[in-house]
Amino acid sequence: MKYSIKNILDRFKWHPDYDFSKVSVRYVDRPKGFSEISGSEIEDIGHKFIYTSTTAIPHHRVVEIKYEGKVVWKR
Repeated sequence: MKYSIKNILDRFKWHPDYDFSKVSVRYVDRPKGFSEISGSEIEDIGHKFIYTSTTAIPHHRVVEIKYEGKVVWKR
């Protein structure tokens, strides 16, 4: 089964066994190259965007999701 970025992040956010602050999301950040945000910076997870207080990151720019430093999803 293929999981969407939203499904993966929602599971880490809402499941009682996980700490969402231990999640990190690496994404293409034009023109810088790549940037990374932690779960504590994420304010909302939409169907097409991840929202922080300063930006909206499109799901198609996400290249990697980690939990406790271990890769759980990679494009």
